[in-house]
Amino acid sequence: MIQIQKKTEQFNTTIFNGRFVVNKPVASGFSTAIAPYSNLFYWSHAIALEDCEFGLHPHEGFEIMTFILEGEVTHFDTASKVWTPLGAGDFQVIQSNKGIQHQERISKGTSSFQIWFDPNFYEAIKQEPVYVDYHSRDFETLSENEIKTTTYIGGNSKVFAMTPGLIIKKFAFDHQTKISLQLDNNSSYTFYVLRGSGLADNQKITKDDAIRLSNTQQLDIDFTGELFCIQTPTQLDYKPVWIP
Repeated sequence: MIQIQKKTEQFNTTIFNGRFVVNKPVASGFSTAIAPYSNLFYWSHAIALEDCEFGLHPHEGFEIMTFILEGEVTHFDTASKVWTPLGAGDFQVIQSNKGIQHQERISKGTSSFQIWFDPNFYEAIKQEPVYVDYHSRDFETLSENEIKTTTYIGGNSKVFAMTPGLIIKKFAFDHQTKISLQLDNNSSYTFYVLRGSGLADNQKITKDDAIRLSNTQQLDIDFTGELFCIQTPTQLDYKPVWIP
């Protein structure tokens, strides 16, 4: 199954009186096209048109990751009890577990992802919360077949993720490249277009579009730009919280 989600088909909204613009390729309660799947519950791409601040608020059970694409976010939480600055290329992992509160100050011009995973909610809420931040210097970019690949989670990455089977990568195509990306038939994927344009499965893709795939062994693309990829198991050995 290959599904192209145009940005206009995602959930688009604004908050803070229009100062914070959001599009969501994964979210619950809006449409089946962007519904949660596997252990991926929520994925929001946000741009701050002015300085914004989210006050102290709670989370529990989910593993929450924030990737800074451009700009700067300063973060505080009740596990680390310090304010941590994060810049472009950095990201944070919150294992909210039995409960954590955090707040964020987001600088004007910042573009970021916030992504929620269910690592097995009912087991996670038995554990103490954890916060860890990572920086762009912590990750090596490798070049193969004219594609530059940065692995954030999975493989030899130093990042510990509670979410089982989770792999997160970024692919950079510096010039128009036609290739078949080999996939795991037992995994589900979402590719998000960070920048650039081209074709995926002979369908047009451009910035902020997303591509969902499952039960397939390759993705044929003809593309220049950057793709952010989340890979998760298609079948889990636990029941995620959004399934009745």
